[in-house]
Amino acid sequence: MDATPCPDKREDQGPARAQPASYTLADPGSGERGLAALLDPALDAIFAPPPLMGVVSAWYGHVPFAAWLIGACRPRCLVELGTYTGVSYAAFCEAVLREGLTTRCYAVDTWEGDDHSGFYGNALHEEFRRFHDAHYPGFSVPMRTTFDQALGYIPDGAVDLLHIDGLHTYEAVRHDFEQWRPKLSPRGVVLLHDTNVREREFGVWRLWQELRAQYPGFEFLHGHGLGLLLVGPEPPALVAALCATDDPARIARLRGRFAALGQNYIRLFEAQLRGARLAERAAKAEAERDAMRARLDAARQHLAEE
Repeated sequence: MDATPCPDKREDQGPARAQPASYTLADPGSGERGLAALLDPALDAIFAPPPLMGVVSAWYGHVPFAAWLIGACRPRCLVELGTYTGVSYAAFCEAVLREGLTTRCYAVDTWEGDDHSGFYGNALHEEFRRFHDAHYPGFSVPMRTTFDQALGYIPDGAVDLLHIDGLHTYEAVRHDFEQWRPKLSPRGVVLLHDTNVREREFGVWRLWQELRAQYPGFEFLHGHGLGLLLVGPEPPALVAALCATDDPARIARLRGRFAALGQNYIRLFEAQLRGARLAERAAKAEAERDAMRARLDAARQHLAEE
């Protein structure tokens, strides 16, 4: 019997598949340098999770930038005007610890609320103090007072980083900036939150536009907007480089990266909030079932006694 040659199987399989690309690098050192960039310790801070979670805050999206900013500014004195639940302040303080700095930090707030954040009782302040005193007692001081009253406790020219996040009307935030301007050092940097809100009589955006005509700055648009101003004549080099960025593509990349990092923590908070609501509903349903059982037991007992 004549042997029939086996058909070439490749003929039935269509076009030949492309071979895997070679990963041999023309410059072997380029791969190591690329990996080193991913592992750069300078990135550690922006990937660190928020130290304070599970409380209501519009600041979760800016926690990565707060961590970067502390490392870039290395402030000797930090003042926050308007601490609320403490998410922003905890982010600053945690970065101070991580960087091993000797920064003195002050959180100024009445913890009574206002027309924009709403008014609340003493429980909010007590909750913040418990967290604060357990984590940052060695270098941080909460000051339960008005912003104007706190002026007398901070020397002129001492503040390297000032975060303004109080009442957000134009008149109020302008007043806060003008009153605290003399407290800033030659390295003074100012953060203004809510620069991208144009409702409910918020006026930070107006002040931001006015101040940007006088000082270099950089603005993030996510998380209700966060504006960074170089008010002092001797700003930290890294922050000055950020504010000098004028290429639209680079600005968009910087904004996008910090927004993406911050969005992770916003989602985490929202997941925690949903979990808490589900737990609350479950507890309420269980309590209603217990009450129903108690009423049924009482009814059975009453019938048995008749």
